[in-house]
Amino acid sequence: MKRPTLEQFLEKVKDHVLTANLDQGLYRDITIKKPGSIDAHYNITTRPDYLMLTGDMGSFVFTRIPDMFNFFRDKDGYSISPSYWEEKLEAVCSRDGAKKFDCEKVNEALKKELNTFLEDLDPDDEDDLEKIEAANEAVDNFINFTEQDEHGYVTAIRDWDESDAGGLDLTDFWEHGTDTWTYRYIWCCYAIVHAIKLYDEYKSNEGQVP
Repeated sequence: MKRPTLEQFLEKVKDHVLTANLDQGLYRDITIKKPGSIDAHYNITTRPDYLMLTGDMGSFVFTRIPDMFNFFRDKDGYSISPSYWEEKLEAVCSRDGAKKFDCEKVNEALKKELNTFLEDLDPDDEDDLEKIEAANEAVDNFINFTEQDEHGYVTAIRDWDESDAGGLDLTDFWEHGTDTWTYRYIWCCYAIVHAIKLYDEYKSNEGQVP
């Protein structure tokens, strides 16, 4: 499943409202949900240095500064920083986590390795032509016939035989990024920013500075 866009997230929560269960300084507990429904509902709980998100889309715990709302707050829009925020994760959702192995990224990385390898070969040279054909065949076989899951891909790269691939060496292959953000993690990043916006509106309506 591809990562959600901001537009998709906002459409999903367009009827959600905030309920403040606890609001005592840095100690907060708020629920964001559509009245009468638990679909895509979530809760945000904070204490000094920590923010915890729980709900229908998973659970994540972040830690960075005393007021974590200040850490995530974006007053001008819905800007999220998945990579930087991941560094502040203390605990992740047991269902998906923040990242997952991405077979498509492995395929893209392998194609890059192939293209780099081919740049140094001359198709008009008989020996080089054999290497080109062997490398192309090895990459095609990997992409088309390897079991498309993490175990299958990792095993295939580990067992890669450069002599059967025209000399294409994958010793440093895992320096390529082969993970992608999970749908739930990106959704929850948007959810945190959205919750803080609703909270700031709630405080403003009470005549208080968030």
